[in-house]
Amino acid sequence: MEECLVYFRRAIHEPASVAPWSEWWAANVGLVERSFPLVDYVRLKHRRLLGARQILQYLGELPADYAPGHGVTGSCPECGERVSGDHADCPVRALSGRAG
Repeated sequence: MEECLVYFRRAIHEPASVAPWSEWWAANVGLVERSFPLVDYVRLKHRRLLGARQILQYLGELPADYAPGHGVTGSCPECGERVSGDHADCPVRALSGRAG
């Protein structure tokens, strides 16, 4: 689990220092499945970086109101992909019904 948490922390705080979520997920889906309970696996599969943030929040590593912006980081804070502009096609935002 710690290997995943290291990626989550870096993806949230230093997104340019790690691979985009989709690349990391493809290489680590088995590790995630073995490391986390089913509810967290599903959370990460569908909510991506938002799910990772939620896990770090309930572990007490991030405040509940933590909300990064992709304008500062260059990555979407919801799905973890590299973006430019408003990233209105974010798949996580589409699932939650939120517009960019």
